[in-house]
Amino acid sequence: MNDIKSEIKKFIIDNYLRGAEDAQLSYDDSFLEKGIIDSIGVIELTSFIQEKYGIKIEVAEIIPENFDTLNNLERYTTKKLKK
Repeated sequence: MNDIKSEIKKFIIDNYLRGAEDAQLSYDDSFLEKGIIDSIGVIELTSFIQEKYGIKIEVAEIIPENFDTLNNLERYTTKKLKK
């Protein structure tokens, strides 16, 4: 598993799934559709990614295509790190 993906998955499990070791979270599960993360959670997740990876996330970039699944987050974060 990609380091970015595993670190973000751990953050989500620890903060939104109460650290459940048996939490079922696939790479393409929609955080919003499954009720894993709400709007406040998106803000917290954004802050985590900015602090962890030292990137600046613009408000206009906080869209489902970038933030709604582990795969989307990994692609988005990797792209931002390359800039």
